[in-house]
Amino acid sequence: MLAYSGWLALSSPDDVPWPFLVQLVLFFAATMIHSRVIRRLEQAKRAVDHYQRGLARLQGDYSKAASRGERFSDPHHPFSGDLDLFGPGGLFERMCHARTKEGESILAAWLLRLDGPPVAPRRLAAAEELAERLELREQLAVLGPDLKAALHPGALRAWAVDDSQLFPKAAVWLYWANGVSVLCVIASLYFWILSPLALAAMVSAGVAGLYRGRVAETLHTTSQAGLDLRVLEGALQLLEESAFTSEMMVEVQARIRRDGAPASKRIAKLAHLAEWIDSLDNAAFKLLDLLFLFSLHFSRAADRWRRENGAMVDTWLTAAGEFEALCSVAAFHFENPDTVAPSWETGAPTLAGTALRHPLIDRAKAVVNDASLDAGHRLLVVSGSNMSGKSTFLRTIGLNVVLAHAGSRVPAGSLRLTPLRLGASIRTVDSLQEGASRFYAELQRLKAVVDLSLGERKLLFLLDELLSGTNSHDRKIGAEGIVETLLRRGSIGLVTTHDLALAAIAERPENQAVNVHFEDQIIDGRIRFDYRMKPGVVKTSNALALMRAVGLDVPER
Repeated sequence: MLAYSGWLALSSPDDVPWPFLVQLVLFFAATMIHSRVIRRLEQAKRAVDHYQRGLARLQGDYSKAASRGERFSDPHHPFSGDLDLFGPGGLFERMCHARTKEGESILAAWLLRLDGPPVAPRRLAAAEELAERLELREQLAVLGPDLKAALHPGALRAWAVDDSQLFPKAAVWLYWANGVSVLCVIASLYFWILSPLALAAMVSAGVAGLYRGRVAETLHTTSQAGLDLRVLEGALQLLEESAFTSEMMVEVQARIRRDGAPASKRIAKLAHLAEWIDSLDNAAFKLLDLLFLFSLHFSRAADRWRRENGAMVDTWLTAAGEFEALCSVAAFHFENPDTVAPSWETGAPTLAGTALRHPLIDRAKAVVNDASLDAGHRLLVVSGSNMSGKSTFLRTIGLNVVLAHAGSRVPAGSLRLTPLRLGASIRTVDSLQEGASRFYAELQRLKAVVDLSLGERKLLFLLDELLSGTNSHDRKIGAEGIVETLLRRGSIGLVTTHDLALAAIAERPENQAVNVHFEDQIIDGRIRFDYRMKPGVVKTSNALALMRAVGLDVPER
């Protein structure tokens, strides 16, 4: 219809083309209304998806988790792979609700760094406050689309501070030329004189062609940045308009405030500009762009916005990412009401937990145990049969320590601890890519753990089946040397073993160690485990029984 009205206007050059102008205005209005309807429909779909994921999590189904964090996996990290932080069924999958890569990265960094006090208690207080703000967290979850596949935060930061020099001072004549062409177009529309219209089109086309490449690049990057920042707009608006009492939330809120318009308004301005840029893909807009040079003016507006606000983009990204990360921790608290706040202490390295539960095992099936390491008992030597729960116990302690240092509540009856470093050797495999056997890979990991003990903050070590890849003679001597080195450096930790000869480590008074064990029972020909830690050295072994249970022909002796 718009094209038909335009053709009628051209066929009657003596009349003012009012029908064409009216339909042009209506076309612009319909385009804007349609965009709003689409946005509201997408928001409603996101709300439905958010609630469906929440219901699934409460039922123990994490298949629709926002992210599993595989990109943060690092085989050389001192504990992340051993404790199942990332990947399917990992801790990150249980906690993360972030919609942006920035929020994911900040949450992952909290789990990996073991910040501890004074940062961790501040995060805990903020998460406790947000846990009660269910509506606020829901509003954040449905604000915008998932941007994990969109512009990377690093690229957005680079765009924000880039000085494209698209419009140097010498190019002021561009705007005068475009102004003359626009006046010609207005005159031609009013008097409907074809020749000025043609002249204006030629001038505009020449100007547009001169800067076509640089304008196109600026428009493309600005459109991507506007899409990315559109999600920040909603998150920052929630931060600006909400009232907080926790120290960290008040500090995050203060960081995004600046003289003049609030951050959300500044981002909204760029987001609207990005929408206009996207409209240039429309055929009608492309035609009008030849006359009015919208692309040139949009590019200039993008550069002006970048000069005025680009330096703040990094602050906005970090603030919105921390908000998402804190809301993820808060959701973990809300969905796990049986968790408790850890108690931080100073002095000698300490870890004292009661009713410690593995956070990745369903609470109805999880078995809880106590653990105590302090100046008087710095080592637990954990013996036990296969599948009795030794490795799971180590991961239970490690994950609780990670959660506490990240600023989260922990699944336990109570947990007292000092700030610690953490090194683990629980899941060591051979690496064909690096040409390392399992035993050599374990030695490299143990060397890394020993090196961690040199830091100012004391180390908590978790060593599973220490040196199991060598003979019993070398294993005993090597294991004793490694453990005693760690203890001499003030570390605390746990060592599990099948080899009862290693239990002799606890018999030396200078090691300040205690023997504990997990055991099994054979009832009616079946092996049963209670997964309860008990004092002393294990007295039974189930290896032969397990061999027979799977059908191996093992003689009775």
